[in-house]
Amino acid sequence: MASGESVLMTLFTIMMTLLLSALLVFTYDKTTPQMGRAQNFIQSLMLMSLVTATIMQSIGDSLALSFGIFGALAIIRFRSIISDPRDIAFIFATMAVGIACGVHSFVNATLGTLAFCLIIFFLRLTPFSISKQIKGSVRLDTGNDMNVLQSIENLIARHAVTHRLVRYRVTQSPDGTEATEYEFAFIVRDIHEARKLHDMLHEFSGVKIQRLVFEDNFNTTGAG
Repeated sequence: MASGESVLMTLFTIMMTLLLSALLVFTYDKTTPQMGRAQNFIQSLMLMSLVTATIMQSIGDSLALSFGIFGALAIIRFRSIISDPRDIAFIFATMAVGIACGVHSFVNATLGTLAFCLIIFFLRLTPFSISKQIKGSVRLDTGNDMNVLQSIENLIARHAVTHRLVRYRVTQSPDGTEATEYEFAFIVRDIHEARKLHDMLHEFSGVKIQRLVFEDNFNTTGAG
């Protein structure tokens, strides 16, 4: 291949990589709540696809070069913690775009990106949409009253999409009195259900709510 054609192909690969990764970033931006994302992560999506495409073009058909490059990358330690598996899916998508464009498989890159984005937007219209759900947790002391504990768990179950008991802790005061602290994690459908659950939990008599946390609300009573 002539040198001029190589330059044109490289420029075309960069343009396709940036275009498809921009589509992924647009999809991520429109389907991810503002609270659940960071701007540097959005920038890294586009940069990651471009870097991947550049690496793939540099490797070409050279097996020795591929071992050398990936060996050099293996010594780099990435300490960023990604807690949301959905973000990991976008990372793999951008890397896939970079790999496909880097080996000049533009049809696969385009169709794969379009399919991925359409599925993300489709999921937004389903009950699995993250924009319709709010994470929360409540830590409380029921005074060792199991009936009250069961009533509270039933209340959470009525208002939450899902819930579970994540921990309990038994403490003993200097006078020998034992207290059991329970913590439930749950997901509610929207902010209206969160407010209802908040109000009804505070209506229980004899229950000390240590902490009640929502994704965009933080309410505490008593000790934190």
